[in-house]
Amino acid sequence: MSAAETVMNILQWAVPSGGIGAAIAWIANRKAGRARAAKTVHDTYKAMYEDISRLLEETQRKYDDSTRLTEKLVAENNLTRRALNRLSRAIEAIQLCPHRAVCPVSDELQDDGDGKGRGSGREERSAASGQRERERRADGDMA
Repeated sequence: MSAAETVMNILQWAVPSGGIGAAIAWIANRKAGRARAAKTVHDTYKAMYEDISRLLEETQRKYDDSTRLTEKLVAENNLTRRALNRLSRAIEAIQLCPHRAVCPVSDELQDDGDGKGRGSGREERSAASGQRERERRADGDMA
């Protein structure tokens, strides 16, 4: 048998039984299956990428909002710190002031929030100051 006869025998056997058509269909289905699998993987990665992108954008927005809020709070904290430092310096200065017995600022600093102050306020200090003055005069008269 020659090569041509062998090929003819194979063709005679394959064509009537549909073997060649089945082989061609099998190859085509195999390629289509691979293409479907690749598309599924691609679509899955695309969906994951979109989800992560959305999450990243949301996280970035939250971070920006938090940063703005933090900056506002830091500025407010700095103002409060400066005001507290000024108040501390004022309190220290009052302790050295020769007029502190009748100082209205001293009354305000001693105010406990209900408007009454510590004791009854300026009038009491004025009375105490007048008492001290009378005592000095009395001591001066005796000497």
